[in-house]
Amino acid sequence: MGLQNILNIEPGSIIWTIVSFLIVVWLVGKFGWKPLIQGLKSREDSIRHNLETAKAEREKAAGLLADYEQAIAGARKEATDIIQKAQDEANRQREQSERETKETTLKMIERARVDIERESDAAKTELSKHVAQLTARATSRLLGRAIDAKDHARLIDEALREDA
Repeated sequence: MGLQNILNIEPGSIIWTIVSFLIVVWLVGKFGWKPLIQGLKSREDSIRHNLETAKAEREKAAGLLADYEQAIAGARKEATDIIQKAQDEANRQREQSERETKETTLKMIERARVDIERESDAAKTELSKHVAQLTARATSRLLGRAIDAKDHARLIDEALREDA
């Protein structure tokens, strides 16, 4: 029986249901609709503001990222420049060191050559004097008389002039 009562349509019940519904709609429209719409509008504005803020922050982050990448590129270029300058300086110093070593070596060789020539000339002179003395002794033995210092000097000078 309970189920049959629910399925029966009574005109008085329908009227009171419609009247109750219209009263509820009027009450909601009068007191609840505006706050509900304002709440939804406020929510929409908040979401829009958050989206705009997020977009601005994303653009700001993209700008910062571009600045950061540019700074990194600049730092890499600066590091490359520093390394290149250091390599150039090292090469310059190496070349200068090689040049100085070469100059020092050439000076040492020249000094050695001059010393050798001087010693060679001294040895030649000493040898010539010795040969002249031996010649003077041999001459005095051949002549059978002693040669005095004056004759001896003359014979040495003549021998030296002939060698030169």
